[in-house]
Amino acid sequence: MHVLVVALSFPSPAYLHWAPFIKEQVLQLCKRVERVTVLSPTTFVPSFAKSLRRGAILASIPERYSLIDGKCEVLFPRYVNVPGHWWLSWTKAQWCRLVEKTVVGFQKSSPVSLIHAHSGDVSAWASLGASRRHGIPLVVTYHGSEVHDRLVNRQKGWKMCRDAFKYAQLNLPVSRDLESILRRHVEPQGRCETLLLGVDQSRFFPSSTVNGEKNVLFIGRVTKEKGIFDLLAAWKKVETVCPDAVLTVVGDDCTGGGFSKRVASLDIGDSVRMVGPLPNQTIPEVMRKSSLLCLPSHGEGTPVSVMEAMSCGLTIVATRVGGIPDMVCHNHTGLLVEKGDIQGLAQALTMLLSKPAEMTRLSQAARIFACEHFDGEKSADRLVTLYQELVKAS
Repeated sequence: MHVLVVALSFPSPAYLHWAPFIKEQVLQLCKRVERVTVLSPTTFVPSFAKSLRRGAILASIPERYSLIDGKCEVLFPRYVNVPGHWWLSWTKAQWCRLVEKTVVGFQKSSPVSLIHAHSGDVSAWASLGASRRHGIPLVVTYHGSEVHDRLVNRQKGWKMCRDAFKYAQLNLPVSRDLESILRRHVEPQGRCETLLLGVDQSRFFPSSTVNGEKNVLFIGRVTKEKGIFDLLAAWKKVETVCPDAVLTVVGDDCTGGGFSKRVASLDIGDSVRMVGPLPNQTIPEVMRKSSLLCLPSHGEGTPVSVMEAMSCGLTIVATRVGGIPDMVCHNHTGLLVEKGDIQGLAQALTMLLSKPAEMTRLSQAARIFACEHFDGEKSADRLVTLYQELVKAS
């Protein structure tokens, strides 16, 4: 079986922070199928933009590289991306051309058996066209933003998500919440099953020693939507009760300097550490040195950081949004608060940091739940079984 994975983003050798969870699933697939090819079209960068941070990152991405020699190749063909609603059809046409070119290019040497698109966006829409033309089954995984933001609010490109869910042979939302939202907007003609990506539990496991320090961890894009300013406001209250507690923030600062200004204005710089983005291979150890993970997001799909943290035996404090309640059972594997509830967030963090026994109770339950539900090996086994059923029926 040759699986073509089409993704909006994928880690490159020089920049490992984009969609590492897709890479983890691809590595699992490589153990189970004959061949995997990843197609992740990348924006062309003109010379004048290469001096900018994002432009330099995009320009550093190679045209292709081998993830596993003879088993998995990653392709980064360039296309011209022009922002704005009126140019969307042009972007879609370019993606369709690139997916079609890739499928046709393998017809003689190693025909594509199945296309798996990540995100019900242009990646799924372009894959849908190739699927129809060549009679290849299409699988689409929905991660969250394309449903919560585009489909629900009918933002630019929402029809791509609608069409993908309606016509794909198999739809795989990563939470029951996403599935219910998708079904409220359109009835699928193909199958639909909630399937978590899972995590590699040979890497994400608890520390062998008891961590007595009060370390709170935030992992994700540092944005208002992720609730980072709510967390800072709550942390000001936490700091007065637990002056020895430390908040570590891991991720790209996308606030344009707003994060640092807020830390300074709240005078909490001594207890807040901003470390920036970290390679995925270092995250397990960072988690094992922490007491709990806090994700006060205003909207989510099924955040991989929560699955990873629970696998490492961390207690979770998070907002009751998206697929988080599917993973975190309030007062059993963690604590849930309403989005924007700064007082509730501060109380949850303070209570856990002040009561180690309670945090231990929740963390142990979180680890047990993760072993049962977040095992990447089991998730990959189920995915390949679904692949085989689709290919056999096509």
